[in-house]
Amino acid sequence: MTSSKASTRAKKLAGMFGQVDPEALAKQAANEKSTEKSMTTAPTKALQASFASIEKDNLSLREELKKSKVHELDPDLVLASLIPDRMEWTEDDPQFQSLVASMEASGQKLPILVRPHPDVDGAYQLAYGARRNKAAKVLGRKVRAFVEDLSDEQLVVAQGLENNERKNLSFIEQAMYAQALTQAGYSRKVIAESVGVGNETIISKMTAIAGQVPRDICISIGPAPKIGRTRWEAFGQLIEKGSRKASIVEAVRGLPGHEIWTNADSNKRFELAMRAAEKADKARTANPKPSKMPIQSSTRSYGNIERSPSAMKITINVKSEPKFANFVAERMATLITEFENLERGGESNEED
Repeated sequence: MTSSKASTRAKKLAGMFGQVDPEALAKQAANEKSTEKSMTTAPTKALQASFASIEKDNLSLREELKKSKVHELDPDLVLASLIPDRMEWTEDDPQFQSLVASMEASGQKLPILVRPHPDVDGAYQLAYGARRNKAAKVLGRKVRAFVEDLSDEQLVVAQGLENNERKNLSFIEQAMYAQALTQAGYSRKVIAESVGVGNETIISKMTAIAGQVPRDICISIGPAPKIGRTRWEAFGQLIEKGSRKASIVEAVRGLPGHEIWTNADSNKRFELAMRAAEKADKARTANPKPSKMPIQSSTRSYGNIERSPSAMKITINVKSEPKFANFVAERMATLITEFENLERGGESNEED
């Protein structure tokens, strides 16, 4: 992200939060931005909706926030968002540690957004700002927050708006979030606004990809910020349409625990998972050589039996053993009758 783009985004957010100092907002955004490069593939860029479109649909919320008073809350009373939009992160994450250090030195400049919790008296439900809330808890401080009576739709849209303006979700995080919103019954319009995607057709593609890749595999790989839609789509199709889906999934699930996986970042883990899936698919689709067993006695060779997982072929050398070939052909009808009789529980027609 260039400095001019960062400044533009900071100013737009400042307009949303009214009393917040634009310079402080820009500084906080810089402290929390990803150390990874933004996704650069064309399909990924196409997923990002313009701020103006989302801004238009959220005028009422912005006006309310301009009037809002900033409250200081006990971070223990701020509970998880309605639908999580990011993969899990831990306190040893370098970005989180940087945020804690920034808040310890300069305080919390940008408030979080919550609503009174609909199910827990005296608690609040997070719209956005989970890491700021956690940092306040680590520092033993109150967390500064806007408290608004938001509907479910307003909450998820505000959540998506803040993410799109502060730190873009990776493609797979967007896809999983869109899938969760879809399963929760939100409209395509709300989902598009929440995820930051202007094209509802792309929402369908995103949810389809999230449905093809098992959730535990996505979580294990991580956000993979450099991996865009095209490659996740190829990965999902390989899993869904591979000749041996169970074997492919098993191969990928077997990667965690290996040193190369443990030491890899999420982008590298995607590469490892893709290679493991491709290898598993090729190994299962390659036709193994059929086993060959000779048909012979101690003094004569009559032919061969070739057997593969899908077929068995009996070859008799008609030139050298014409009588045996005729003998087998004439006995075939009797053999079939005898076999079917045995299958039904009858006895063989052969005499003892």
